[in-house]
Amino acid sequence: MTDPSAEDASRRASEELRRQRRLVDQGLTMQARLRDRDRVVGTSLLCAILVLSVVGVAFAFADPDRTVTFVGLTAARSTWLGWLAVGTFALVLIELVVDRRGAAQRHGDAVRVLGALKAEYRVPPAAGDEVATAARMSERYAQAMETIPAVPERSFNRLKAAHLRKVEISKLLSEHPGMSHRQARAVVARRHKGIRS
Repeated sequence: MTDPSAEDASRRASEELRRQRRLVDQGLTMQARLRDRDRVVGTSLLCAILVLSVVGVAFAFADPDRTVTFVGLTAARSTWLGWLAVGTFALVLIELVVDRRGAAQRHGDAVRVLGALKAEYRVPPAAGDEVATAARMSERYAQAMETIPAVPERSFNRLKAAHLRKVEISKLLSEHPGMSHRQARAVVARRHKGIRS
């Protein structure tokens, strides 16, 4: 005869493992989206700095006595060079302070940590070993959550919604392999159209 308290502990341990796995998967999506956003913003800012620098160099070759018209504005070459230098320097300062490329790197590291942890959750615990596995995985979960960057409060619900849509679209694509991603998104949007307020 089995011990009811052991069965109850095993059931609770299995539930906790499922909860942690769901949160790790959600955190993985959130960190990946933040990584991608920060990478785009950081790269765009860097490209803007580089383009302004190239335009400034081009203006350096203009005739010093001529006025230059750019985007409908006319000014002396030295004025344009001054404003380009100020604009470039301001963008460099913004890039240094905001550090979007560094943030993208930190979120990328979090994606790697959570991806490895998610893989560990995929291995089912041995029969009768649920409690010990749950304790070990809870420790790993706590360590991982301490090392990853926090999700900004203002972005949390938007990122959670994106994760839940991703999961639903993924299930739909698995059920209907011939369906495109765009079609699956449309089906999910239609399913939930009446829920929106």
